[in-house]
Amino acid sequence: MRRAFLILFVAVIGCVLLASCGNQATPHPEVNEAEPPEQEFIFIADRNEIAQGECTTLRWEVIGGYAAFFYDEELPAAGDREICPTETQVYVMGADMGTHVEERVIEIIVHPAGGTTEDELREAEAAEAAHTIPERLEIIPGRPAYQTGKWKITSGPPGGLGYDIRMDPRNPDVMYVTDAWAGAFKSLDGGATWFPINNGITTRTGRSGDGIPVFSLTIDPNNPDTLWAGTQFGGTIFRSDDAGQSWRSMSNGILERGLTIRGFAVQPGNSDVVYLGGEISSWEWNNEIPLPGIGLDMTMGVVYKTTDGGRNWSRVWLGDNLARYIWIHPENTDLVYVSTGIFDREAANSDPIKLDPGGVGILRSRDGGSTWEALGVENGFLENELQVGSLFMHPENPEILIGAVANDSYIWALGSPLGAIYLTEDGGDHWERVLGLDNASTVEICTSDPTVVYAGSVDGIHRSEDGGHTWQETAGFLWGSEDTLAGFPIDMQCDPRNPMRIFVNNYIGGNFLSEDGGSTWVLSSKGYTGAMMTQVDISYSDPGHVYSSSRMGVFVSHDGGDNWRGTAYPPARAPEGIIVAVDRYDSKHVMAAFVDAGPEPWVSWDGGKSWAHVDTGFYQPGQEGMGMITDIIFSPLDPAIVLATAGSMGCSTTFTSCGTEPGNGVIRSTDRGNTWSRTSLTNAHVTDVKFVTESLVYAAAYPDIIYRSDDGGQTWDIVVQGIMPKIALNPGMDPDILKEYSILSIGIDPFDHDHLFAGFLDGGLKTSIDGGETWKIVAAGLLPEISVNVITPDQVHPGVFYLGSSNLGVFYSTDFGASWMVLNNGISNRHVKDLALSEDGSILYMASEGGGVFQLGYPSEE
Repeated sequence: MRRAFLILFVAVIGCVLLASCGNQATPHPEVNEAEPPEQEFIFIADRNEIAQGECTTLRWEVIGGYAAFFYDEELPAAGDREICPTETQVYVMGADMGTHVEERVIEIIVHPAGGTTEDELREAEAAEAAHTIPERLEIIPGRPAYQTGKWKITSGPPGGLGYDIRMDPRNPDVMYVTDAWAGAFKSLDGGATWFPINNGITTRTGRSGDGIPVFSLTIDPNNPDTLWAGTQFGGTIFRSDDAGQSWRSMSNGILERGLTIRGFAVQPGNSDVVYLGGEISSWEWNNEIPLPGIGLDMTMGVVYKTTDGGRNWSRVWLGDNLARYIWIHPENTDLVYVSTGIFDREAANSDPIKLDPGGVGILRSRDGGSTWEALGVENGFLENELQVGSLFMHPENPEILIGAVANDSYIWALGSPLGAIYLTEDGGDHWERVLGLDNASTVEICTSDPTVVYAGSVDGIHRSEDGGHTWQETAGFLWGSEDTLAGFPIDMQCDPRNPMRIFVNNYIGGNFLSEDGGSTWVLSSKGYTGAMMTQVDISYSDPGHVYSSSRMGVFVSHDGGDNWRGTAYPPARAPEGIIVAVDRYDSKHVMAAFVDAGPEPWVSWDGGKSWAHVDTGFYQPGQEGMGMITDIIFSPLDPAIVLATAGSMGCSTTFTSCGTEPGNGVIRSTDRGNTWSRTSLTNAHVTDVKFVTESLVYAAAYPDIIYRSDDGGQTWDIVVQGIMPKIALNPGMDPDILKEYSILSIGIDPFDHDHLFAGFLDGGLKTSIDGGETWKIVAAGLLPEISVNVITPDQVHPGVFYLGSSNLGVFYSTDFGASWMVLNNGISNRHVKDLALSEDGSILYMASEGGGVFQLGYPSEE
């Protein structure tokens, strides 16, 4: 029904803009372009929910415009109309604002007469709460957070770029997992709790150089105290001979500069013979020019072999896709199988123009790696299903192997199903496609009962009880625990004591355990996190009540981060959380946004236990170029006022699309986020917004513009632009190639509103003491190339500020920002995404890229 209304509305607006449809448009009065009139279009209903037989009234007012249009009817600029719909209905009204047309949409929900359901009662309570303003408590200054001295690692929320999961064959309660940001972890209690084991693993990654990119880990079946670990991009191999207590590098012979180690296999009966499979990024094989393919990197692959326990490695295969799982025939150790590909890479021999995914299939060597053959289309694989990201060998009959095929980019590009489970029972000569499963990313045969086989994808978990010939779905799309999504399953481990007990490690999703054959799942990540955070926010009344957003979703803790609960409840059960914002007057009133849940935000009135979609009115079906909501800011002084930024996620996160996609500025709500309207700031990529008082608000916009509003964010004026000069990257060669120092953050002194700060990407910190008219660089204690992601003033301790950077960690100042001191003691990952300071200044939270949330300080005692 909504689509029909929108089509009719577009037709009416077309008549207005084209001055057609039978009548010549009336010329508008002349407008003084130097002083444009204030414009606003208001369209509301007295009641948005009624029972059958009841009526409500629509009211509208066009300020600074000329007329309103209700379907095919032209109306005066202000008026009202009673409506009595018999079923839930959407009403669309347009307004001619002179230079453009605006639209508003209202949905009137009609409930059956004669009763109120529980959902209706809950909605009514939420609506009442939206107009209830709790009394603010008096702020009692606490001990400043920086005086605590050392950060606490909360080990949460869960998440990260998980990869391998392994069980010690002597004692399956001893387990290992790896993460591309946080390294290797170990459990001694069957996955109930985890602790890091990275002593001696020296490879680091990320903007801050703190990420520990351990991808693969394998237990030596001949001596389970010996472990092999491989890293991402660094080409480094590590070996432990004490079950992970310490590691030593053993990378001699690796030819690539940035090899990613995807998997290992130790020869049964001879621990000196080890194979590894790896990935060569496109920049390395393509003369340092990356090839992104359709959307992901186009990779080559290698297989290396050592015959002396890792002291020396020799490359035995080089080909057109990465190598991952390696299996050695236990009775004929010259017979080796290698899977090639993974769901989030593209093959070097793919053709993005022709939409040909390419690939290699399964590699087989009959002479210990000296020569190889590719098992592909001729052996039963479909020609677009050669990206085999997972492979498992039958524990009793090595002629039986089962593989999982996935290709995320080409599923979307081809617009058709792609992904499957393939089975061979003759050593690879013939493969049968036994299960069509989009993006099948992992497969596992249970060693205690090989008739039980599991397969997983982002679309769900499947189980076979006849060795992989027939399958049943045990968990569907968006699987995981009740409150937490699992993400992309990347590796499985079936408990050798119980085929109904299965662990899964996930991209972006942490570890999950099922004890009923995959039907139900619980999170099993206590103590392990590589969570890639985006924001953190805290309750006004209780600083131990903290919310965070990450790629895995939105989480809440009531004990300062010691324990985290997910909020992934329908209809907002989606990954890639980018926003979480808490109402300062009601900590159960939370707004969030998820990349995978559409462009609009979501609201919860019960602390994340239930969610409702927020229709801002700016994202209609089929509308192009609007991007999505990229940030939400509650006013700290007026609970009715909420601002949101709208634009391109690419610009907000990486600045890659700032110059190519439109920014949509700031939108505004005056009823705590229920309904929204445009502000005068409509065409900018806004990167930060800060309330100072009830009416005074500042905004930063790409590339280096600062705006000011004196009416709570409704109208905006440019304070300054061009704060940072552009410099030539190669002045002697091409002076026209310039580097932009994009503005990331702003900060305002709560005790002097003319004292401003601006933080830049790789460009340091600048300050102004005259409301933004003039600026100077702040250098004391900061490196010039620091990237300042967030600037947070202490509201109760004059002169105290905190700064979070993406490359150097956290800093603090006690002299109004004149000088800065490092505040990184206890932080394992210095890539700061966000900071949140309690109202009394006693507790500071830091959200990191790849290390979860950290806490500094203790609550003040009254």
